Amino acid sequence: METNFDHIQQLWQSQKSQPFDLEGLINGLKKTEKKQKRELIFMAIITPLTLGIIAWSLPWEESPVLLLSWLLIAIAMVGIFGLTFKAKLSKSDNTESLSNRDFIQNQIKKLQSRYKIASTYMYVYTLLLIMGLNIAYFILMEPFSTSTRLIIHISLSVAILVFMHFSIKKKIKKYDKTLKPLIEQMENLLEESKN
Repeated sequence: METNFDHIQQLWQSQKSQPFDLEGLINGLKKTEKKQKRELIFMAIITPLTLGIIAWSLPWEESPVLLLSWLLIAIAMVGIFGLTFKAKLSKSDNTESLSNRDFIQNQIKKLQSRYKIASTYMYVYTLLLIMGLNIAYFILMEPFSTSTRLIIHISLSVAILVFMHFSIKKKIKKYDKTLKPLIEQMENLLEESKN
């Protein structure tokens, strides 16, 4: 009988809620904000630079269809940049902001949207990129035989798809370690504020 009571007591103690780590939450949000800032600066530099280099290097006299290739790549890059900017966290440098329910819900939505960018929109980005590159290669490799062009198109598409798939999976795993705990902490904070 005593051992059964001890077991129940241990089970109850193990299920007690852990004290809320507000400082840990703020530090996690600040780290995420810094990473997002670096990511946005990098994207703000690389997007126009890449599009400019592609526009400069494409032989526009070959075909006006090359514009479609460039536009698909531009839509993909600018689209991801816009979504990433939209998912940027609001400043959370004090505890007062975390006492505001709307602020916390907004932060949770933005963190969840980063997951959506990685899990969904990056695949759309990949498909637009592949389509844009294949259109350009279709025109630029016209002198080659059909079988050679087909091998190049398939190889390029598969290589980009495989590379992007594994990059996306790696990013989602990283988000599971960094963003998911923040989302759970903020959801717990919302739950505790109801009680």
